[in-house]
Amino acid sequence: MSTTIYYFSGTGNSLKIAKDLSDKLPDSKIIRICNENMKITSDTSSEKIGFVLPVYYRGLPRLVAEFIKTLEVNPKTYIFAVANFGSYAALIFEQIDEPLISKGTKLSANFSIAMPGNMWFMYYPHPKEDFINRINDQKSLTLTIISKINNNIITKIDTINNKISEKKMYLNFNPYDFSKGFWTNSKCTNCGICIKVCPVKNIEMLNKKPSWKQHCEQCLACIHWCPNAAIEYKNDSLNKERYHNPHIEVKELFYKNCRHNF
Repeated sequence: MSTTIYYFSGTGNSLKIAKDLSDKLPDSKIIRICNENMKITSDTSSEKIGFVLPVYYRGLPRLVAEFIKTLEVNPKTYIFAVANFGSYAALIFEQIDEPLISKGTKLSANFSIAMPGNMWFMYYPHPKEDFINRINDQKSLTLTIISKINNNIITKIDTINNKISEKKMYLNFNPYDFSKGFWTNSKCTNCGICIKVCPVKNIEMLNKKPSWKQHCEQCLACIHWCPNAAIEYKNDSLNKERYHNPHIEVKELFYKNCRHNF
């Protein structure tokens, strides 16, 4: 039974979950949602389709929302979503379900995994002990999810508390203006890793320093994967520890590895 798992990842959490799912789901593959793979507009052959995603501003990353909106699927496909977050899933499952319903299908199952948060402009990072516990718990939580997917378990989307305020927060999510806040300190060595990990090719090198364009997704891959902690966002990241999933190697998120033959 073929399964295709689409994931969006900046610091590696979604990639780690997607890899763990794929390891245990028969005949499965993972595909990163990035600029290059926005060319994928149809998947009617997979018997199961999964989306593994982080929660941004209480909802979907903008690129992911566009990807799901344009993806043609078979109405008979079992479709599942796994959200990972610092707080909770909020609007994300409803936002996935709405375009699916317009295609004559719907989300079959939804699952949640708490992971280390990394959006410092919204809140200070969780305590280190909490980070470690979440990373350690992820594997067993994913195994439970795998069992349910293999058995075609159907779940309902939970009622969202304070939906009006959650929607208001998401409406304020404007990642395209986010680039204006990035800058580099004296530790920048012009290594180019920030360029390589950006899923939307939003960074270029000018005068031997990274320069951000205007289609950021706020994944923060550039900040967290910089080997010298040379990238800052306004003053929000100053003196704060960087984070990336310890089970993921930076080269796995290089843009050149994003391309998928379809």
